[in-house]
Amino acid sequence: MKIYFDMDAVLVDFAVNAPKQKNSEDLNHPSKDLSPEQRQAKKQFWLTIEQQPNFWRNLPKMNNIETLLLSAKSIGEIFVLSKAPSAKHFIGAEKYVNFVVNEKRKWVLKNLNTFFDTEHIIICNGQKGESTHPTKTDILIDDRPENIKEWESHGGTGVLFITVSDCIEKLKNHTR
Repeated sequence: MKIYFDMDAVLVDFAVNAPKQKNSEDLNHPSKDLSPEQRQAKKQFWLTIEQQPNFWRNLPKMNNIETLLLSAKSIGEIFVLSKAPSAKHFIGAEKYVNFVVNEKRKWVLKNLNTFFDTEHIIICNGQKGESTHPTKTDILIDDRPENIKEWESHGGTGVLFITVSDCIEKLKNHTR
């Protein structure tokens, strides 16, 4: 069994350093689903992050994440599975995407190196299920319902991350 972990809001407390914006939870939806005002706010949100060179490196781990990782590791092989940003609206988009991908890898190796090595960190372009071709026994732990739905549409099993204890219980239920 393989267990894949999303990074932002699962392993990494992204919200701690994210720019504060009114209704920022609305910005976590695909741009096509947002109003023109929300799309502009989302673009500004990411431009603000782009201007902070150490933003990614300085993000803290989620509280008690090691407990979840230990539990998952006792069940199967664990991986980080994160998406590269789709930065078509950014200044120097390709360079920025490469920068973020490298920063994500560095963050995992710095903060969770007892759990993951370079071969267990996957940063994909596009959909997670489409990139990894999961089987029914492959589990994705993600905080976004649309990512869970996409993963399941490719044959995998999704676990929506809400809290560490909730996630551990869901993992136990999937392995019984």
